[in-house]
Amino acid sequence: MAAYPQWSAGNQRQTEEFLEWLNGEGASISQKIALTDLTALGRGRGVVARVDIEENCELFSIPQSAVLSTANSELRSKIPEIDQLDPWLSLVLVMIYECSLGQLGRWFSYFCVLPREIDTLIHWSEDELKELEGSAVISKIGKADADKTFAEVLLPLAKQCEQIMTGRSDEWFMSSAHQMATLIMAYGFDLERDENAQDVDEEGFVSDDEDEKPKGMVPLADMLNADGDKNNARLYHSAKYLTMIATKHIKKGEEIFNDYGPLPQSDLVRRYGYVSDEYKQWDVVEIVSEKIKEACTKSKGENRDTNDFALLLTEKELDERITLAEQWDLWEESFDISHGAGNASRPYAGFDPALLQSLHILTAPKEEFEQLKHAKKAPKPIFNPVHVRVLMDVLTARRKYYKTTIAQDEALLQALRIDDQSNVAQRRKRMAIKVRLGEKHIIEAALLYLYNIYVVLPSTTDSTSKGERNGNGAYHRVKRQRSVSDSKSRKLVEKR
Repeated sequence: MAAYPQWSAGNQRQTEEFLEWLNGEGASISQKIALTDLTALGRGRGVVARVDIEENCELFSIPQSAVLSTANSELRSKIPEIDQLDPWLSLVLVMIYECSLGQLGRWFSYFCVLPREIDTLIHWSEDELKELEGSAVISKIGKADADKTFAEVLLPLAKQCEQIMTGRSDEWFMSSAHQMATLIMAYGFDLERDENAQDVDEEGFVSDDEDEKPKGMVPLADMLNADGDKNNARLYHSAKYLTMIATKHIKKGEEIFNDYGPLPQSDLVRRYGYVSDEYKQWDVVEIVSEKIKEACTKSKGENRDTNDFALLLTEKELDERITLAEQWDLWEESFDISHGAGNASRPYAGFDPALLQSLHILTAPKEEFEQLKHAKKAPKPIFNPVHVRVLMDVLTARRKYYKTTIAQDEALLQALRIDDQSNVAQRRKRMAIKVRLGEKHIIEAALLYLYNIYVVLPSTTDSTSKGERNGNGAYHRVKRQRSVSDSKSRKLVEKR
C-alpha cells in the first residue's frame, strides 16, 4: 500500500489540519458550509450547509496551484518523460511520488483525509466478482491491462526516482499504483487545459477528447458526495481558481451534492465503489452486437416465417448489411437497453434507436436493402414484427446469463443486514445483487413490452392493420392499444 497514514473518517484533528492546510494554500471557504463526518450514513466525509444558502452562492474556491496534478508536481523536473504519458497514468505516478514524501510532501494533509480502501470492482476477489456474473460490467474492470501498463510503462520510470523506489519492492509499487488509480477514478476531476498548451490537430482544431484532458485531484471539491436527483452544486473552472457554486437554494442541515451524471449502478460501483437507489433509473443492460447478428442468422430448424428475409442471408450478405450500418455510424460493439419499456411517453421504449435502425438494415427484404444502399440517410428507428422477434430471442438468451431469478435476488437482499457496513463481504454482495437486479428488471420489462406489441396485441385487437402485422409499418404505434395485464404477460413470457 502507499505510504500515507491510517485514515479515520471520524478523526476531527485530521479534518481540521486539512482545512488549515487548504486555507494556507490560498483557498476561500464559505462559513456557510462545514466538512462533516457522515460515516453513520455510509458516506465518509461530506459537506453540509450550516445555514440556509441561496442559489449562486460561492461555497468555496480552490486555487489551481493547490490541485494535486502533474503540472503542479516537482516530479516533472525529475522525470521529464512524464509529460508524454497519458494524463491518467502521469497522475498515478505523481500521486505515488507525492505520497512517498510523507510529512515533507506538500499534499501530506490532503492524503491524510483520503480513504485507504474503496470498494471499486478492481479490488474485489474472484468470489466476490462471481456475484456479478451475467453483468457486462465484469468485462470493463481491466485489471490485467492495468497491471501490464503499470509494469511496462510506469515502473521503469519510477525506478529513475530514488524517492519513489528506494527500499521498496516492485510489488509495493504495483499495489500503490492500483491504489492511486482507484482514488483518481473515484475522486479525480478532468481539468480545463491551458489555452497555450492545448493540442491542435493537423487541420488546426483543438481536441476535446475527455481521455486527453489533464486529470487532477481537487481538495475539498472531491469530498462532496454525489446524488443524481439531489445535486445542488457545480464546480466551475477559471484560469486561477476552481469554484464550487450552489445551483439551487440549500436549506440549513442539508448535504451539498455534486453529480456524476447519468451513470448506471454497474458503473457506479465499478468507478466509485458504491450503489445508490437514486441512480438505478439509469441502469442499462448491454447487448453484444454479435448476439444480434447470431439471432438474425438463426433459421434452420426453427419456425420462421418465409418473409423474414434476413434470416435466410449468408454470412457474407449479412456482413454487407453490417458494413452499411457502420457507414451510418449505427453499428456498435454493444447496444444499451434502459428503463422505459412499456412507457408510451418514452421514445423507442428504452431501446437504443441505433439498434432499431441496425435491425431494420439487417432484416430488410433484399429489394429494400438495395434501396437502402443508395439512400442518403439511415432508416428511421421503428419496431416491426421481425425486429421484435429478434430482440425477444436475444433478451431471452441474455436473461440466462444470470444464475439467479429476480425472486431469488430479492430474497437474498432481504436476508442481508443493511446496517452492517463494516462487513466488507456482505456489503459487496449487497451491491452486486442490486446491480444484477436492476439489469434483470430491465430485461423483464423489455420482454413484456415486446411480447405485448408482437404477440398479444395483434391477436387480441381487430384494429391492427395488415401492413402492421406483416411488418411493413411503424409497429411501435400498436403500443397505444389495449394490452393484457403485466401478471398475465409475465407468465406468457416466462414460458419462452
